[in-house]
Amino acid sequence: MIGLMKIRFKLAGIMLIILIIPIIAVYAVYSSKCSKVVTDGQISSLEIINGNRAAYLNEFLEKYIVVQKNFVTDKEVKSFVGNISNNMAEPDELKYVNDLICDTVKRTENAKDMFIVSDKGIVLAAYDTLKVGTYDDNFMDFLTYSTANNGISCIYPPSSGDSCYFYICRRVYSPTNEKVGVSVIKVSLEDAAKILEITGFGNFAYSLIVDNQGQYIASNVSTPKMLSDVFEYRDFTENVSEAIPFYSGTASNGTVKKESGGSFFFGTPVPNGSWSVVSKLEVSAARSDASSMMSEAGAVVVISLIFAAAAVIFVCYVFTKPIDRIVDVISKKNKGDANVRLEFESNDEFGQISTEFNAMFDSIFESEQRYRTVVSMMDNVVFEINLKTFKVYVSDNFNKKFSYRAKDDSFNESFLYKMKVHKDDMKRYMDDLNAIVSSQGDKWEGEYRMKNFYGDFSWISVKGRKYFDRSGAPSKIIGLLVDIDKEKKSAITLIQKASFDALTQLYNRPTFLRTLDEEMNSSNARRSLDALMFIDLDDFKHFNDEYGHKCGDEVLKFVADTIKEVTYERGFGGRLGGDEFVMCLTNLTLIGDAGKAAAEVISILNEGFISESTELHLNIHCSIGIAFFRENGSDSTELLEAADSAMYKIKKSGKSNFAYAGGETKIDAVETMDTFDSTFLR
Repeated sequence: MIGLMKIRFKLAGIMLIILIIPIIAVYAVYSSKCSKVVTDGQISSLEIINGNRAAYLNEFLEKYIVVQKNFVTDKEVKSFVGNISNNMAEPDELKYVNDLICDTVKRTENAKDMFIVSDKGIVLAAYDTLKVGTYDDNFMDFLTYSTANNGISCIYPPSSGDSCYFYICRRVYSPTNEKVGVSVIKVSLEDAAKILEITGFGNFAYSLIVDNQGQYIASNVSTPKMLSDVFEYRDFTENVSEAIPFYSGTASNGTVKKESGGSFFFGTPVPNGSWSVVSKLEVSAARSDASSMMSEAGAVVVISLIFAAAAVIFVCYVFTKPIDRIVDVISKKNKGDANVRLEFESNDEFGQISTEFNAMFDSIFESEQRYRTVVSMMDNVVFEINLKTFKVYVSDNFNKKFSYRAKDDSFNESFLYKMKVHKDDMKRYMDDLNAIVSSQGDKWEGEYRMKNFYGDFSWISVKGRKYFDRSGAPSKIIGLLVDIDKEKKSAITLIQKASFDALTQLYNRPTFLRTLDEEMNSSNARRSLDALMFIDLDDFKHFNDEYGHKCGDEVLKFVADTIKEVTYERGFGGRLGGDEFVMCLTNLTLIGDAGKAAAEVISILNEGFISESTELHLNIHCSIGIAFFRENGSDSTELLEAADSAMYKIKKSGKSNFAYAGGETKIDAVETMDTFDSTFLR
């Protein structure tokens, strides 16, 4: 332990002799004169300083607001207060809340007390457990403060020359969102007052803090009881009243500046507490000897810099040599030299560092060997993204699975960016990758198709997690690439079997109707022209009876292929059952386009095909009914019935044709939307 203290003593002695003592001596000689030096440039500096003081005060209050907010939103606190209001609280709940209060007070700087008051003024839990069960005389004030000024009270009690306090009050809600009490933190104002001591301007600048009641909080001059007792109070209020809510009604945003009577006045509101920081700077006396004082101040700065430079040079000389050795060894270790060692023979911290350093890297080397052994035995691919250096590392088995040979590389050049992802999955893959690398997410879970070693696309599951260092900053992402091709394709096959007709590979009845409902909703939103066609084969029974069911299946497949061809990139089709088919055409330009599509289907089927089972050329005939979205039905059921009715008109009138729902048979229909019923366009 003595050896560990040596370098600490050396450092302390060097800093005292070379740096601290000369600076203190120089400061003692010139501090009295430097305090009087104020230049014209310092006038603008005080404006900034006044604003900074207000900002510091705002931050000072903010941390207590955050502490209070976190406390009242704690689930256990809400549950306790809600239960105790209903006489259901358990002793364990009270203990938890009291312990949490004690922990909050101890961890919160300047916090002197904390307690919860019910809506009847009874103390439910407190830092001082003797308060529990007693009535608090200030309850109504706490209740008022909890709904105003971010819960920050005025100075309470009024300052009397002793340390004064303020309260942070916030409503406590039950789990059912009922108002059940008020949480109160008592805070000392000592540190708030010290803010006025930062970058002071000697006797020429007077600064003070007031609350929204006009009550004095702190100043850099004497310590009066109330604002009205502050030196030259009238000057402050008349010149910066816009920044004091008590006088203006509403405080201004930003710093108010005014020049009057050879003085500058500054006022800045503090939003969190409805407080204000006000300052006055007299410039006449400061300017009288500013020139001589600046030269002396310059001498002080020069002397301080000389000694500071000497101290830095000396410290660098004494300590950089062993530090350079440490850096050199670490560099070699990072480059993969597992045999390099750090050796110091000195009996101080550097000797201890060398021992611990070598032991640490021995342990790391062993851990890496175990890690690489485990990874090499895994079928899954392991990758790591260093968020500090943006280097990407990947396990060796990557090359066995994918066509791209990965190597450790920078992020933008890594396999993660060069991975051959299926075009339909690429956007989603890149969005997910960029999301976890940025600050948008901590996890990456996705499934994508990636080209494997054999040139085929296979399904891969990517699972990654972001890790953070001790400061809370993201440090790395570690993930796995898992082959899920078999499982994924099995699932897709099951979905297809459930959604598609086994014979024709068109949508089955449930899937088609569900898809039709979705398309109708979408069509209603965009007001597009969409049509439904009900297709029924004429005399289909003839094929089964004359040539057998195998031939009949060939006919059904040919009809399905025709529907797929006609609806390609402009709709979808389905088989309702037997010889009944449907197809939906979307985003039509003309009403007649539906008729043209129907005529195309009829024409292709009439041309027929050569049956493999019979080796005969078969001609197929069908009847088609056409119904339009919104015009002929408001949902899939109504629309299907309308198209079915139109189809039966054709069946009764000669077959092998088509008809519009509610209209006449039109083989060469080319009507525009202008000739259609105007209700369709509304």
